[in-house]
Parts: sequence; structure tokens; C-alpha cells
Amino acid sequence: MLIRLEIRDFAVISNIVFEPGKGLNVISGETGAGKSLIVDAISLILGAKASRTLIRTGSSSCFAEAVFDCSDLKDKEFAGFLEDNGIEDNDGMLIISRTVYDSGKSVARVNGTGVTNSILRDISSRLVDIHGQHDTQAIFDESTHVRLLDRFAGDSCVDLHNEYVKSLQEFKDLALRIKDISSTPDYLERRRDYLEFAVNEIESAGFKDGEEEELHDTKKKMSQNEVLFESLKNAGDLLNTENNYQSPVQSVNQASRELLKASQNDESLKEIAERAQALALDLDALASDVDKVLSDRNYDEGLKERTEQRIGLLYELKAKYGATIAEINKFAADSKTELDAIEKNKDILQELKKQRAVKEKELLDLAEKLSSERKVYAKQLEKAITKELADLEMPNAIFEVSFVRREKAKFFSMAGIDDISFRFSANPGQEVRPLSAIVSGGEASRIMLAVKNVLSRVDLIPTLIFDEIDTGVSGKASLAIANKLKAISANHQALCVTHTAQIAAASDKGFVLTKNVSNGNTETICTVLDGDNKKREVSRLLSGSDSESSLRLAEDLISSFSG
Repeated sequence: MLIRLEIRDFAVISNIVFEPGKGLNVISGETGAGKSLIVDAISLILGAKASRTLIRTGSSSCFAEAVFDCSDLKDKEFAGFLEDNGIEDNDGMLIISRTVYDSGKSVARVNGTGVTNSILRDISSRLVDIHGQHDTQAIFDESTHVRLLDRFAGDSCVDLHNEYVKSLQEFKDLALRIKDISSTPDYLERRRDYLEFAVNEIESAGFKDGEEEELHDTKKKMSQNEVLFESLKNAGDLLNTENNYQSPVQSVNQASRELLKASQNDESLKEIAERAQALALDLDALASDVDKVLSDRNYDEGLKERTEQRIGLLYELKAKYGATIAEINKFAADSKTELDAIEKNKDILQELKKQRAVKEKELLDLAEKLSSERKVYAKQLEKAITKELADLEMPNAIFEVSFVRREKAKFFSMAGIDDISFRFSANPGQEVRPLSAIVSGGEASRIMLAVKNVLSRVDLIPTLIFDEIDTGVSGKASLAIANKLKAISANHQALCVTHTAQIAAASDKGFVLTKNVSNGNTETICTVLDGDNKKREVSRLLSGSDSESSLRLAEDLISSFSG
């Protein structure tokens, strides 16, 4: 979750630090105080387009930095994603910063590592989901409705869809081959040449299952031992190699003999001669030990190079024939089968058409199964969202998941054989229409919140941000929205920019943004609301004053959410 946000020289913000907590965090303030700038700064960190118009007047750059605690993140693939992009783990903390310069350029960093905007968006999309009032929200884009339904359904539909997509690709491959054969007379000859080359290349390489791990292990060990063996070899050379001079062993042996000869004429030299003789024996033993270590280790200086060459060959084959050794060898086996078919079947086109017919039936069966499974969960989704809408003061609302079978000419899409869309009617007798046709901002906000609350039970994204989703609603509807945000915040960290007292009263942690004008400059100040200040802010939102009656009403409203 987001635990700290620092913003500097950002529009009317000179420098503020925003530290949300668990549960529901609410940001309020007077019009023009910069409430939505908090969301804009987070959007910038999440990879939104940078603009120099964001820079505070008189500054050369603006800066935003967010600290996320990812230690409890449920997305199991996230750590691997960071590692693949060269981003180091920082005890579960992720620090994302973005600086925008007056030249228009921007720099993004994650845990100190510079990243592209594309990587930044991929990372941040797993951490934060921002919801504004209507406009660009995914819930109103029909192309996303099938994905939202599958998310609600879970593994049941997701696994079926993955199987369907795989079968669809195989069907398309067959169709493409049939097209190539039909349109190019010499296709089979070229296909035979390609397959023969591929089989020869793969079989010549002779990679076995598990060999890739062995190669990388060998390379790692050779790299680790290279310095050790180089040092041993150098030591052996220094002890034994003459290089036009006597080696140390020879020199000390000769010195020992000379001293021994001298000691025969001078007894006082006997001790020195014995020391020289002992040193010669030690040095000779040392040279012998080093030679033995080198001999025992049997270090092959060319093994690392041969290993790297084989790894390089494997990468070449992986780029052409498959992501693993098993897939590469399967490609060779399949190619040999196809070569046999080319040789044996005079009319391979007819054979491929038979295969396509079999694959089309398999694909259709999968598509029908996926469609049936989705319809089961669509009914559950309709029921769940209709209940949510009733809680949000829309008791007569109708929410439907529409299935329209695609035309035969466009039967199989990547999503399936149905065009799936969400439809809605707010009142009895009113036609059920696409969500995109909704005009009322209040209706749009509540539908989005209803869908989000249902999906939040299966959503892995830890932090949800709602930017003035209470626009166009008041009274009981505002209270219902506050209760729904409170429910969402039980499973997710929620941040909400609001102008209604009900939502401010429901907060677990409140913040108020105020403007301060000094010497002709406007500056935004962020203040954490304690008990009394929260009561005064709720009172201001209720009546625009802090009269005694308004404060009592604010206190009662706050108390209604603390039970």
C-alpha cells in the first residue's frame, strides 16, 4: 500500500508530504486548494504523460515520490517482474519517483534504478488503480467488460479462455498454411527445405533436457574458480619456471649446497647452511604441493569458452524453435513428422483441410463451453451488482450482462464467440442501455463503485483511488457511497478526494488541503485531521460553518461510522 507521498514544486504545491494509512483515507478542502493535485501527482508516478505545465511558477522542475509497502502484496509474480527489470528488492519497500524538467523531459526511478515509462506503468498498474468520475474508466469501455467478467469468475473462466486462445492460434496457423500452399505452388518445396534444415540444426546440436541448467551451473563455477586457478598457475610458474633464470627452488638449492661446502671450512656457517637446506626442502615441497593441486583440480582452461559457445548456440535455437530445450526438440520431432507427411501425402492440402476441420470443431466446443461458463457467472454478477446498486439508493436499477453471438464471418475473436457488454436501466419502464450511454454523473459514479466493490473481493491491486466520485450525488446517496467506500477499504487501502461530509466523516484518516497566499504567491498546505479538526471539517462540508449545531451534527455523523 501507499505509505508516503512527497510532492515538490507541483502546480500550486511548494512542498507537501502526504502519509496515508490503512483503510479509508479522505482528502477534502476548499475549491481550488489542489485536492486533485494529489491524484495528479500519483498519476504522474504511475506513468501518466508528463507536462512542463505541472511545474510551479519560478521552478525549473517538479518532483513526486511515492513509497509503497509491498511486503503483503498478494501478486505472486510481482517480485519476479521487478527482478526481470533489474530492480532490487528493498525489504519489501518500493520507492517510485518522477521528475519533470522545464525542457519537457522527465526521469522515472524505481528503488534508484532508472526505468522507461512503459516499465513504470507495468509496475504501478499492479499497485494502484485510479477511478475518476465517468470519463475514461474501464467500466464504461465495452471492450473491457469480458475481462471484468472473467476476473469475477476467477480461474474457471480464465483457464478456459487460455485454452481457447491456444486452440485459436493453432487453428489460425493451419488456416495460414493452407493459404500459403494454395497461393504459392512451390511452397511445399520451400517448406521441405526449411524443415530439413531445422531438423539437422537441432539434431546436430543434440541438446538434452536439463542441459541448460547444467551449462549455466558450469559457467558459474568456472567464473568463480577462474581467479583461483589463475593464482595457482602463476604461483606454480613462479616456483618452477626458469624464464632464462633459475627458479626459486633451484636458486635456494644451489645456495644450500654452496653454504654447506663453505661450512666444511668454517664451523660458524654450519647453522646457516642447515637453515638454507631446510628452506630448500620446504620450497621444493611447496612447489610439489602446488603442482599436485593443479593436477588434482584438472582445470580445463577451454571449458568456460566451450560452455559459453554452447549456451550461445542454445539461445540461437531458442530464438528460432522454442523457449525451452523440450520445445526445441519437440519442434524437431514435429518437423520430421511433417516431412514424412510431405513425402507420403501427394495431396497435403487436403490433409491440412481435414486437420483444420478437426481443429475448428475443437475450437467451437471450447468456445461454447467458455460461453456457457461465462453465462453462469454473468447471472451471479448481475445479482451482486444489482444488490450493490440497491445499497447505493438505486433500488429499481437493472444491471445486465449482454451476450450477442458474433456473425459467422467474424465468429472466433480472441475473447470468444460472444460480444459481451454491460447494460443498465436506472428506473422501471426505462430501456436497458449500454453503460456508455449513461448521462448522469451520479449514476455513473454509483455503477462504477458497485462494480468495483464486487470485483474488489477478487482484485489483487492493494490501493484504490477515487477522485470525486461523489460528483452529482447528495443526501442519502452520498451516505450510501460513504458506506460502500468503507466496505471496500476493509480489503484495500482506499484514497478518496471528496467534497461531501458523509465521505469525510467515514474516513479512517482525514486530510484537508488549504490555500495560503503570501507575497503574491499561492501555496497549498496539507494538514492531517485529528478528532476536533475532523469534526470542524465535516461541519464545514455540511453547512459551510462551525456553528454549535453544525458541529453536533458533524459529531453524530462521524459517530455513525465508528460503530
